[in-house]
Amino acid sequence: MKQTNFWTRSAVFSAVAMVLGTFATPTLARNLAQDFESALQFDPTYQGAKAEFAVGLRNVKQAQSVFFPEATFSTMRLATDNGSRTSLSVTQPIVDIERLMTLYQAAPRQLLAEVNLLGKRQDLATRLVKAANVITQAMENIALNKAKMAALDEQAERARRLLSGGLGTVTDLRDIEVKASQAKAQQLALDTQLLNALKQYQAISGVMPGAAEFVLPAVHGNYPVQTMQDYANTALRFGPSVLAARYNVQIAEYEVKKIKASFLPTMSGVYSYSKSGGTTTDNKYVGIGFSVPLKAGTIYGLDAAQASVVRAQESQRETEAKVSLEVDRLQALVTSGMQALRIQKDAIAAAELSVEANTKSYQGGVRSAVDVLNAIQTVFQVKSEYVQLATTQAENILSLMLQAATDPADAVSQANRYLFDKK
Repeated sequence: MKQTNFWTRSAVFSAVAMVLGTFATPTLARNLAQDFESALQFDPTYQGAKAEFAVGLRNVKQAQSVFFPEATFSTMRLATDNGSRTSLSVTQPIVDIERLMTLYQAAPRQLLAEVNLLGKRQDLATRLVKAANVITQAMENIALNKAKMAALDEQAERARRLLSGGLGTVTDLRDIEVKASQAKAQQLALDTQLLNALKQYQAISGVMPGAAEFVLPAVHGNYPVQTMQDYANTALRFGPSVLAARYNVQIAEYEVKKIKASFLPTMSGVYSYSKSGGTTTDNKYVGIGFSVPLKAGTIYGLDAAQASVVRAQESQRETEAKVSLEVDRLQALVTSGMQALRIQKDAIAAAELSVEANTKSYQGGVRSAVDVLNAIQTVFQVKSEYVQLATTQAENILSLMLQAATDPADAVSQANRYLFDKK
């Protein structure tokens, strides 16, 4: 038996029009780079990193002061004394190899503190872009789902009228109502996801963004990608994680030298003054002092320090290998991501044509209402996948730039331009 046609031609093309134009309307894009600057002053995690950096600099200053003069002053009075006993001594280190190694160790310690802070800035940039992507995905999916609900509600109402007139079927109506209910339930979840994403973004940047600013353009173009070797060379020379590993090796090596130097004699300039209670004679001395430390336990500390050097060297080698692999992976992902986005656009076009084809076939009695609904769902699915691909591509671009030692603010700006600028 030929299937009853309960969709009129105008109703069919009204539904198709809703499906084909379901991306959110573009508005002024969000300036992620500006929000990143705000986050540098607000984000609690980064503020803790800055405090840790300040502590590291204080430790460096302490290490740089090892050759400063040292003074001690004391005064006391015993029960048998007629007056106070006063003493003052000032020591100026002159030759002390252990102190010298501590001084040399200050430079890599300061560089390590700076690199670690840069790593925290990179982490902040990554968290900010990821939070922006969650908002973007929620906004785009809400727009897609709203259009789907409108199309399904319109067809459900039309199916009820036709069924009451004896032209439709209960099965067609129930199929549409089920999918409409599913879309409404999904809308509630998407609204909650958007609210949570906005709050998470505010928790990082300190500002509540406008959700309408996180809307993608229709098409994403190419991104200029260098060769894997170029990225790898830059990352291995200037990458924060690689530099941190190298500075840790230097610090560990100086620790060994400090322990070895602790066995060497030291020479210091000495000035001392003392006066005993009840006497009028002052004892003063200015001269050179020598000392030869004998610390048997230091030998065991030397073994531990040498083992720490080996561990730091192996950690550096492991870090360099991981960075090389990560750069290769990200470069390949960015390159293939551009191709995937182009393919996905073709898939969207094909899915839209499928809706039209299924609609016409339904009008001719070849396809059922379920076939048309499934075609509509496919359009929404491929468009949602395009949003996921685009946001993931932006994250990969950001990660690649950060691996290549790009300033985090510049890396965020590049990801922002790729994601939101109209091509």
